[in-house]
Amino acid sequence: MILRMTLFILLKSMNVKINNSSFLLLLLLSFLISSCSKKNQQIDYNIGVLASQEYVQSQQMMDLVLNTYFKSITDSLLIFDYSSSIDGGIINYYDNPEERIVIEYPWWGCDDLCGHNRAGTITAFPDPGFYDSLAIIRFEFDDFKYDGDTIYVSDMTITNLGKLDGLNDSYSIKAQSVQRIYAYEPGGTSFKMDQTFIHHKDPSSIYHLPKDQFEVSGKTNGISSGNENYTANLNKEEYLINQFSCTWAKRGPAILSLDSQPYEAFILFPGADTCMNTYLVDIEGNSFYYQFD
Repeated sequence: MILRMTLFILLKSMNVKINNSSFLLLLLLSFLISSCSKKNQQIDYNIGVLASQEYVQSQQMMDLVLNTYFKSITDSLLIFDYSSSIDGGIINYYDNPEERIVIEYPWWGCDDLCGHNRAGTITAFPDPGFYDSLAIIRFEFDDFKYDGDTIYVSDMTITNLGKLDGLNDSYSIKAQSVQRIYAYEPGGTSFKMDQTFIHHKDPSSIYHLPKDQFEVSGKTNGISSGNENYTANLNKEEYLINQFSCTWAKRGPAILSLDSQPYEAFILFPGADTCMNTYLVDIEGNSFYYQFD
């Protein structure tokens, strides 16, 4: 209505006679301008939903891979026999010519007991030692595949931060670049992560147990398969729970923002006392439910 009145006043100021024909022209112009304005204001939730799904897949993959490492350094067989089998992989400890833990999967792939297929080798190198305070653990991924997808990882480290809260071991997890190239469809995703894992250990044993869990907080910056830049943030107070006894992430939420969109996506995980293969993406009150796997 305001648009039509503005056009009406403009036409009158130009001494244009308002007859039936010009009135119809006025309506047509206002409709076209209004339509263009509405088109420009359209918001594509699909962009946020896709980025949210791919962030969850990335977080899940890294959590499960890191769990294998953390289980290794608290595994009785590996500590005493220098060899063990964890999450479908053969784990070996070497101290010559340099200290390292090698996690090996067959090149044809095998089940990781968490519902995913892994292939290739992950090697962890400590500086100075795996259990030293403030040690930095450097990772190398060789011919690594996850569910058939090729994974390239650059500059991934774990820094032992000690017991920052006086009770639980804390770790800084950083990866400068993780690329996932899809095996069964074109394209892929990439991301970098800067997160903190706080280890809550089941006190009934010094070795890893199903109730062991991590509080995960920090940021992931990624590029979706739709070539959209996003940032996913896990606040320290609303951390994600990564528990050995549950394949899927819990608690949160993660808050995801996109460079190209004005909205934020809230990724809601199951409750801390549950273990469910379901999460929810909420964008401006619109809810979308998905399964992790």
